[in-house]
Amino acid sequence: MLRSVEELAGRRVFPGEPLCTVEEFIPGEGVYVDDGYIRAARFGQVEVDLVTRRISVKPVSLKPRLPKRNSIVYGAVYAVPRDELALVKIFADERMVPYNGTFSGVLHILQVADTPGGKSMYDFVKPGDFIRATVLSSAIPYMLSIKRSQDGVVLAYCSVCGSPLYRIPGSPRLACLRCGNEEQRRVSPLYILSTRRRRR
Repeated sequence: MLRSVEELAGRRVFPGEPLCTVEEFIPGEGVYVDDGYIRAARFGQVEVDLVTRRISVKPVSLKPRLPKRNSIVYGAVYAVPRDELALVKIFADERMVPYNGTFSGVLHILQVADTPGGKSMYDFVKPGDFIRATVLSSAIPYMLSIKRSQDGVVLAYCSVCGSPLYRIPGSPRLACLRCGNEEQRRVSPLYILSTRRRRR
């Protein structure tokens, strides 16, 4: 659901997140146009110029900080080298304030589900997914968990056409509004995109 200008200004956003329509604003730096919507092209802070009607996403200034044990972090899954393992690049803390660079994280299938029962990591996360996770260790590579109720995938993209996937109310699956593909994930209740109605 798109937000008002007042809600957008100063907000931190993920790449691919919709900001407004092309009728409302002119795209500036750090954004791109997709099917009539202006979307964030990078992780950063939204800037809105009401005089020129221009919207941009500026990189956030970085301060040296490290993830801590038991803290909540955001990361991007960049590889699933084995059925039981996913590799994650950690880039921001719980408030979505970026770290000084990215840090390596490892997500084991036992930290995704209590009883994986022969399932593959691909049933829970896929490369390109953005996740909210809990840090279990205090050294690099950080061991991660997405078993807590608020943790899981917060943004994912279609494996067929690359478009953002939307959460379907009342369904555990994600759907692509462009090609109709549906996919399974370990979805966080904080997932960014949602359709307005339940799919039959």
